[in-house]
Amino acid sequence: MLTLENEQLFVEIATKGAELQKIYNKQENFDYLWTGDPDFWGSHAPNLFPIIGRLNDYKYTKDGKTYELPQHGFAKDLEFEVAEASDINAVFVLKSTDETKAMYPYNFSLVISYNLEGSELKTTYQVTNESTETMPFSIGGHPAFNIPMNGEGTYDDYTLRIEPKKEVNYFESDPVPYRSGNKKPFKNMKNGVLNMNHETFRDGLIIIDEPTIETVTLASPQNKHGVTVDISDFPYLCLWTKEQMDAPFICIEPFYGLPDVIGEIGQLEEKEGIILLEANEQKEVSFTITTFSSFHYNAWNR
Repeated sequence: MLTLENEQLFVEIATKGAELQKIYNKQENFDYLWTGDPDFWGSHAPNLFPIIGRLNDYKYTKDGKTYELPQHGFAKDLEFEVAEASDINAVFVLKSTDETKAMYPYNFSLVISYNLEGSELKTTYQVTNESTETMPFSIGGHPAFNIPMNGEGTYDDYTLRIEPKKEVNYFESDPVPYRSGNKKPFKNMKNGVLNMNHETFRDGLIIIDEPTIETVTLASPQNKHGVTVDISDFPYLCLWTKEQMDAPFICIEPFYGLPDVIGEIGQLEEKEGIILLEANEQKEVSFTITTFSSFHYNAWNR
């Protein structure tokens, strides 16, 4: 376990999956990040690579051969090498092995970097294609946040707001966690503002198709604490909490990729939303979580 720390925040990161475990407010002694209670969902903030979501029958084909990948890929389940560690920076590296090639026959390097500055924690993904052919992949984050924060208020007190504010569409899930292939207006989000309640998520994840979203803010008039996630590098925003349970968290997920449309087993390079990285090329994207402890909700919500 690695730790980052400054005057405001204490951060823990596991080497397995290079996964965040805590984003802790030192002044008021509470965690912004979901606790990982296994009665609801045992993770905190998995890193998703080389796919996002689930493939049909967990499988895909390449050059006439069928491969199998777990939901959200394998990076979340593997040990990363620590390449750098300081009070405010941590760099984790995962490289292709015989184990990964049995699932994903490409040579790659995945570097996940964390940088802590003031109230901000930046996560950067750097993917390098070390193969001699084009490499299809997806990348994304899956951070979950406690609702309520610091035990103040209730789930329904919170709102989630995107900037720039607008009406958005989302991909219909049918059956969950696959896509039906259709998109619908996200009517629960009005002019970019979603009033939080569990009913919105009863039927599964909401993947918003809107590449112009820059930030997502979670806040409540009953609480001065909240978070803003800058996802401007990513074309999709996923919102999720555990289906059919009143789980006290919400995931705000920057996605660069999508689950399969329900149907036949296909090829990764033909998936909607996939990144195609040429031989020896590199792709870098990042998202930033900003925590705040002094928030004027009424002014923000005008």
